[in-house]
Amino acid sequence: MRYFPFVILLLMVGCSSQRRDYDSDPWRDYEPRDDRTTYDETYIPPSRMNADQLVDRALRAERDGRDDQARVDYQQAFRRDRWHPPANERYQDLMLRNGLFDDVWQEYLDQWQQNPMRGDAFWYHVRPMLERRAESPLPLEREKKLTPEQRSEIQQLRGDAARLHEEGNDTEALVAVNKALEIAGLPDLHRLRIDLSPPEDYDALLSEYAERAEENPASGDALYLHAHVLAFTDAPAALGLLRDSWVIEVPGFWLRFGLAEVCRDLGDAELQPGIDGDTDAARSAAGWYAAAEAFARRCLTVEQQQEATNALLDYAMKQLGRLP
Repeated sequence: MRYFPFVILLLMVGCSSQRRDYDSDPWRDYEPRDDRTTYDETYIPPSRMNADQLVDRALRAERDGRDDQARVDYQQAFRRDRWHPPANERYQDLMLRNGLFDDVWQEYLDQWQQNPMRGDAFWYHVRPMLERRAESPLPLEREKKLTPEQRSEIQQLRGDAARLHEEGNDTEALVAVNKALEIAGLPDLHRLRIDLSPPEDYDALLSEYAERAEENPASGDALYLHAHVLAFTDAPAALGLLRDSWVIEVPGFWLRFGLAEVCRDLGDAELQPGIDGDTDAARSAAGWYAAAEAFARRCLTVEQQQEATNALLDYAMKQLGRLP
């Protein structure tokens, strides 16, 4: 019992050391709150965002240097709207900037093959390659050497053909073009010959120019003439021929011009009555015209057919300006 007072004293000291200062307690004023009173009403969770909002979110992530997050946001935007124009173009730019050309090329090749009649699918397919080759010289075929006399005579016959065509006399215009072809088989003269020929001659022309292209597979200009005839009856097939040779970079100005030409025509075909309000049709047409513009611009980097190329470029840009 003699130790009992000592035990009591120890207990009293221990209890006093466990006592907290009420005034210094950080939780003193805590009261449970309803989360709704502090929730930011402007915040939208990503799962509820639409494609536009997700693109904005992706752009913010890019500005912050978070490219991985931006890529996820673009993919989420595609789930809301697969053909959203800014989402596709900015996603491609992001991928190319990060050295992922092969990935983005395969991804959009698959998309185009699944949707071969969509102009925007084709545009997003070729866009990365166009970007990659933008600074490279246009691969051309060797020009045929003509004497000044030959050039003068051909120019005279071209003028005769143009005048006769304007007068509605395509038969005689074709005669003038054939005379010019006897001097030199220039691609633009063959193109005039095809354009001036009556529809009943298309089958024979198709066989003739298909054979020419087969005999010279390294000639993009020969391939163009084959595709130019084919486009009268099957524009998508003509596009496929030209695209395949362009991908492996077969040389030839007319090969690139032909891609612009066929894309323009496919865009025109898309603009049927009733397109107003049809978002898919408008986007598809815009895709064809965007591709036509890009290939025409590429053609302008060389001193060939500047007048025809400028006319095609201006037309494509005008049509793009009219579409939503």
